[in-house]
Amino acid sequence: MNIYDISEQSGVSIATVSRVINNSGYVSEKTRKKVMAVIEKNSYSPNAFARGMSTSSMKTIGILSTNIRDLYQAQCVYYLEQDLKKHGYTAMLCCTGDELEAKKEHVELLASRHVDALIFIGSHFIEKNERDNGYIYAASNHVPVFILNGRLTHDNIYSILCDDEGGCQALTASCLESGATKPCFLATRDTYSVRQKFKGFQNACREAGIPVDEQTLFILSDQTEELGRQVFDLLQNGAFDAAVCADDELAAIVERVAQYRGLDVPDDIRVTGYNDSIFSRLASPAITSFDNRAAYMCGQAVMGLTQILGGSEFPEQTMYTGKVVARASTKSSRGV
Repeated sequence: MNIYDISEQSGVSIATVSRVINNSGYVSEKTRKKVMAVIEKNSYSPNAFARGMSTSSMKTIGILSTNIRDLYQAQCVYYLEQDLKKHGYTAMLCCTGDELEAKKEHVELLASRHVDALIFIGSHFIEKNERDNGYIYAASNHVPVFILNGRLTHDNIYSILCDDEGGCQALTASCLESGATKPCFLATRDTYSVRQKFKGFQNACREAGIPVDEQTLFILSDQTEELGRQVFDLLQNGAFDAAVCADDELAAIVERVAQYRGLDVPDDIRVTGYNDSIFSRLASPAITSFDNRAAYMCGQAVMGLTQILGGSEFPEQTMYTGKVVARASTKSSRGV
């Protein structure tokens, strides 16, 4: 039970529920009683934001990551901390894991420390069931919330994201232009960002007249050993001649497994990654990737955060573009 559920059951806005809980602003007695009845019925206890907000700034920003071992998320943490430090803010990092309840608990923890704002790294925090995003909506009633490379629409939530659809469309097109006719899209998570990338993959295939459907999307294991087996099976019998991967680490694994199978990259199979990380540059052959400018995204988040906390306005959504970084993994020597 959260403020989102209270709002739904009482038939009033989240802002009204917040005013009732915090005893602030005008709420009619009739509406107040209706909201309190739902609260009492469900034995609801207001979260730490509602209990402990302070009017003075702590100059502390909460950063949430699902997996700090993920290179992309780790880089974002670094960029955010560096930019926040320049503006006199201290970062407090929480590594939540993937379980919804753990995510909620970490938001509560940050709230109890009276952070000035929250930054969620990645679309891993965007739940498919809209109700499960209620804890983020509730937090945004009290502090600004920034979501990096994910999108939620609500007051005081600011989404900053790269055009993953356009980026993956360009990557896929580079494979098709080099002669590929049987591409597939590979990922280890089914997130908002992955779905945007898959849309771009589909767009490029359709423009090239290649039939495409959900059967060309493979959500694989994120456990390395099982992932290797799955990729090994996918590459049998020449079923695909291009693997468009949702990230560079996955692309590097696909390339290694392909070579183990005796396939030549890129002549037998083209491989692309995403994020333009060190994985793409150290692979052999080096992997074509997409530079989604993570440093720029983090810089925009910190700039927006300081503007909001300073009383200025900032767009609820900021979308920017990156660029394809072409390397040897898509440059077939056999021609088109």
